[in-house]
Amino acid sequence: MNMIKTLLLAVALMLPMSASFAMTDDQHMEYTKALGDNNIKLVKKYLDDGIASPKDFFFGWTALHIAAEKGHVKLVELLIERGVDMNWQHEISRLTAFHLAALGGHTEVVKLLAAKGADVNLKMRADVSILRPIRDEGKTEMVKLLMDLGVRDDGCLDKQCF
Repeated sequence: MNMIKTLLLAVALMLPMSASFAMTDDQHMEYTKALGDNNIKLVKKYLDDGIASPKDFFFGWTALHIAAEKGHVKLVELLIERGVDMNWQHEISRLTAFHLAALGGHTEVVKLLAAKGADVNLKMRADVSILRPIRDEGKTEMVKLLMDLGVRDDGCLDKQCF
């Protein structure tokens, strides 16, 4: 019996702990809203006070995903400075913050993420390059930018990849 308790304790201690577990529901909603609204002051307070971490997840997304999708350059900079994983991919869509910024047409965020070392060639779900949906939507300026940043036009090229 003691061995089982010891094993359970060891497993529990090995699990990654997230600051978001310490957040109340109201704090969680306030922080998520601050990310979406580009409220850098409040986001910084949550990070500085240890209430939130750049590695926390919010409804399946990281803070960086939320900021990049909205085009919040300064917030993206802050999260990168705080050690966020720029290459984390959503478990289902495989989207990164770089993908979301490109899909949203946020050129400054795309450039920033690439300059800070984000892997611009990670594939989305079904091994699709970010160039494919951008090209399919007719966003020629974004296609040019992505290619200038070294995004490869590879991965699934079939008419329907998934």
